[in-house]
This record gives sequence, structure tokens and C-alpha cells, in this order.
Amino acid sequence: MAKAQKGIYAEPNLHGLTLSLNVMTDDVESVRRKLARVPAMLDELDERFSEALLSGYIAVGSDYWDILYPQQRPSQLGNFPDLRDGDRQAPREPVDLLLTVRSDRFDVNYHCARALLEWLGHDVEMIEQVPTFRFMDGRDLTGFIDAPENPRGLRRRQLALIHADDDPVFAGGSYLFVQKFRHDLRRWEQLSQELQEFVVGRKKLTGERISEAILQMVSHTQKAKLQDDNEQPINMLRQNMPWGDMREQGLLAMYFSGQSRDVLTWLKQRYIADENDDYDPLLDYTEAVHNAAFFVPSVDFMNR
Repeated sequence: MAKAQKGIYAEPNLHGLTLSLNVMTDDVESVRRKLARVPAMLDELDERFSEALLSGYIAVGSDYWDILYPQQRPSQLGNFPDLRDGDRQAPREPVDLLLTVRSDRFDVNYHCARALLEWLGHDVEMIEQVPTFRFMDGRDLTGFIDAPENPRGLRRRQLALIHADDDPVFAGGSYLFVQKFRHDLRRWEQLSQELQEFVVGRKKLTGERISEAILQMVSHTQKAKLQDDNEQPINMLRQNMPWGDMREQGLLAMYFSGQSRDVLTWLKQRYIADENDDYDPLLDYTEAVHNAAFFVPSVDFMNR
């Protein structure tokens, strides 16, 4: 069985740090060699700081993949979709590499990220760094429990990873779509709690779904359900974490799947209005300012 990068399916942590990197060298052999060493470095740091529950991964951007690994390409690896409808849009911003570390200690994340950047050296340039954190008991900054229908236990691996039967070359890898949302919390907090609950489709305190018979509008829960129009399941694991300071805040959303088509379906049913002109109403209060598609290769693939 191919060994996956465990940051894909790891349980939630208290702190995260995500780095967007562009490659600055034409020496792809050097880049391949350095990337292959990243999972082992993460394992070594996890052993050193075992109480922090450290995990992470390195992902390759859809545009950079053919430069780095020109011989083979995951069959469903494409660009982030063009999501434009009405006032809703998700501008695509390609990045060569994405490095994420998560643990229960902020200082361990900092130390780990510095060590990995030192290893990658002048071959990469950091475009953006996004520190993230766990808010309350796993809530988004809107106050609602984030992704309450996320899979648990072994189911996380099953939905997030490519199976050997589907693609033996890229088994243990995962398709990754990233959206950095910026929330308009001031506008959101002007809504009454009842209206917020109608927008989300759940009770704010418990996360319990509100009956569609009671709702007076199409909700986020309806539009973000993990089923397509034919009632077929959408296989996806969300590893979302809030980010922000006192000036601006939001959610760094990461969607992993062994089937990228499932994530594309899910994104479109949120952004693109249906025949009744309904879309995900939560998008009226948040904007995805950065969007990109990646592939997270297995440890075995990078070591070949």
C-alpha cells in the first residue's frame, strides 16, 4: 500500500501554518530531490516534538506539475474551476508549491516551517504565509461549527486518498483545492442569530440541522451538502482552519479528495445559481480571495 502524506487526513490541531511557494530554479532534479525529503523531515520533527501531534504535507500546483513530473500526470488534475456567477467569483491564483504544517504548538509549527524552508533554500520564494488556528470547539469565525458532516476515523483516509484500484501510479495521493476566504464579519454580525441560522441551515450552538419545512430560504447546508443532483455521495475531506487578526479575518479552506470531479461538483453547486436562481447564501458574507488546485503525491511517488 502506498504511503500517504499524513497531513492529508490527520485529525484537527490547535495551530496551522500554510506557505505558498513559487519555484525559482530550472533545476527540477534538485526540486524533486528536496521535495522527496520533506515527509521524512516532518516525521523526524514529529518524533522530536511528539506531544505536539505534528503533521503536514507538500503539494504541487496544477500548473507546475508537468514541469516537475513531465512523465506522468494524475488523470483528474486540472486547474481551479472558473467560478463566476452574479456577484460571486473565486479568482484563480496558481502557485507552484503549497507547504502546510499543523500541530498543537505554535512554536513547533514555526520551528518546523523554518527548517523546511532552510532545506528548500533558494530554490523557492515564499509568496504568502497564513497562520491558522482552531477557534473555540472547531467553529468558523461566523460562530458555527465548521464542516459538521466531515468524515471521521478511517473514513477520512478512504475519502481523501486515491485508491490503488482507481489509479495505481498515484495511489495514496490526493487532489487538493484551496480557498482563502475573507469574511465580512461586521455585516454578518448585524444579522440576528435566527437569520444567521436560516442562512447556514443549522442551530448555532449545537450544529443541529434545521428542518427545511421551517426554513424560509435556501441555506448553506442545502447548497453545501455532500450529495450531487442525482443524490450520489460527494467524496471529500475538509481540513479548514480560521485565520485573521483585528483588521481582517476568514477561513483557509482545504478540500481533499481521491476524485477531483466530486470537489468540482460541490464547488459549482455552491457558486452557480440553479434554475430557481438559488446559490449558497453564505457567499454573500464571505469572499474567496485566493483559489488554487494542487496534487499531494504519496511518499512512494516522490521517492521513486
